Amino acid sequence: MRLIRTPNLILSLVCFAALAGPGAALAAGANAEQGAFGPALEIADAPTAQTLYARMFNLNTRLFRGGGIVMKAVASFNNSLQIGVGFKANNVVGSGNITFDDGSEQVVAALVKLRILSFPALGLQAAIGYDGMGYDVTRKHGLHGVVSKDINAGFLIFRLHGGAGTVQFRDAKADRDVNAFCGLSGSLSEDIHLGLEWDDALYRGNVVNSQASRLDVHNGSVNAMIGYSWDVGLRMELDFKNLLRGKGAYHRVLKILYTF
Repeated sequence: MRLIRTPNLILSLVCFAALAGPGAALAAGANAEQGAFGPALEIADAPTAQTLYARMFNLNTRLFRGGGIVMKAVASFNNSLQIGVGFKANNVVGSGNITFDDGSEQVVAALVKLRILSFPALGLQAAIGYDGMGYDVTRKHGLHGVVSKDINAGFLIFRLHGGAGTVQFRDAKADRDVNAFCGLSGSLSEDIHLGLEWDDALYRGNVVNSQASRLDVHNGSVNAMIGYSWDVGLRMELDFKNLLRGKGAYHRVLKILYTF
């Protein structure tokens, strides 16, 4: 890890906000009937096939263990294409030096998603995208494809999601370089949202967490989330990570999302 002084972090955040700023202008044309809170772009970590509505902007802030922070800013240009940038720093909350991971993409990464199929009558969507941002023990999804399907269960509507991505193409191996995922998301009301996912299901290897400890990971992690949204486009979410790995691996991530 590289040690970064606090003033440099503040400068980076200012630059990040400057990149995010144009999204506000794009969002001004969103239709009121599209709702105060846009589509769910992720379950907990796994992507969905949903994209933002035209001229909307989404800011996603994660607070993960060790005082780290991940920020993702995404703007949509139509109902199918969204482009953004992600930013990550470790030990922002707490004491000691703020650190950035080694490797430029571990600090700033591109975010792109294009919805390529949409069949509203069938409740079916498909998308391809790129997400280069990982954090803690959660690996990036890289270049990926995902399918989402609506399931009607009485007065409740759930969505099934499944897909896979690759973190590298050269000498790729399924248990090392493919990030496969599946999950379920739904809402109990307009305000309360739930999700369950199996992320990075094929991976078997070592990862380094936000405390610089090396951990063995076998067949990814099972994660759950619960979120509450307000009419102003604000949503707060709590993710429960590594539910089946025992006390040492289980942890929580707080997410704050703002969509307009």
